Amino acid sequence: MSRDLLGLEGRIVMVTGAGRGFGRAIAHGYGRNGATVIAVDPDVELATAVASEVEALGATAIPIRGDMSVVLDVTSTFEKVEELFGLLDGIVHVTTAESKTPFVELLEGEWYDLMSQDVKSSLYVLQQGLRHLAGGGFVTLVLPPAARIEPHTLSVRKAVEGLIEGTTRTFPGVRVNGVVPSRDPVGEAHDQALVRAALALGSMVAEGVRGVVLEVQLPEPPMAPEVYEMLREVP
Repeated sequence: MSRDLLGLEGRIVMVTGAGRGFGRAIAHGYGRNGATVIAVDPDVELATAVASEVEALGATAIPIRGDMSVVLDVTSTFEKVEELFGLLDGIVHVTTAESKTPFVELLEGEWYDLMSQDVKSSLYVLQQGLRHLAGGGFVTLVLPPAARIEPHTLSVRKAVEGLIEGTTRTFPGVRVNGVVPSRDPVGEAHDQALVRAALALGSMVAEGVRGVVLEVQLPEPPMAPEVYEMLREVP
């Protein structure tokens, strides 16, 4: 997709969870297409590293330390953005919660952590985004992967989908959409289908698209050569 087609040149786009995984790949994608990237991550060193990588692609980027599940961090992050740039053109919020605990063994504390990391952070980002988006701006939420089918993870994903639907119904002038990757991130080279979906939803291509949750099928990465060697030994 060319920059002319996407219309992202010079746009101000915030990417949360930008320090790793899907967030890092999406930040690179917006930078490659000429957007100014605000790289937000709870780890300031990771945010700074990604901002440097985006600048190496020829774009402008700034890092901000911010945990989107903490209301004071969210408020501070948006205040910094307003001070530096005024209004935003778009936000890509990458949810981060993950649980390997079987449903029947899930403790209350972990359940609340999941809700806080994904549902609360999405709520806060949407609340602040509505105040800081320019006309025609967008919010794209990257939901927990479809491969996570535990009841507690599925309920979190459905709650975030509900926020997308509710925001779209209540604020029809805002482009709020979501993407659901088929699996967890494994590396930028193998996650480009998700990056392209996030770019498209933030571009002129998706003008008028609201309240959509796209499921993105990602390819499984090839096994490392040593894994093939191990499998040869299996009787």
